[in-house]
Amino acid sequence: MSAGRIRIYRHRYATEGGRREEKEPEYHHEAWCEIGSLYGQELYKALEIRLENTIVFEVRYCRKIKEMQHRLKEFFVEYEGEKYDIFAMDFRRNERQYVLLKANRIG
Repeated sequence: MSAGRIRIYRHRYATEGGRREEKEPEYHHEAWCEIGSLYGQELYKALEIRLENTIVFEVRYCRKIKEMQHRLKEFFVEYEGEKYDIFAMDFRRNERQYVLLKANRIG
């Protein structure tokens, strides 16, 4: 695993002329993390549903991360100029110290 710095943003939308349009994303949080990948059974399941560009960010659990817990689809991660949609949040061994954010690269 390697370490890195990620920025978490929230998607923003507005309705103009009856259409939902995406606006400039809202900055939510910046954190240091360990970067890893899926392995074992998780990897095979992800490949089955065409999530080939999946990466796992292990971040410390905090208030900002807790806010994301029930609305993951509203957030995305920016890491080294690439954007990743978050599709799952997993607590290691049910501890509330570190969180695994599983994300798939956009585009």
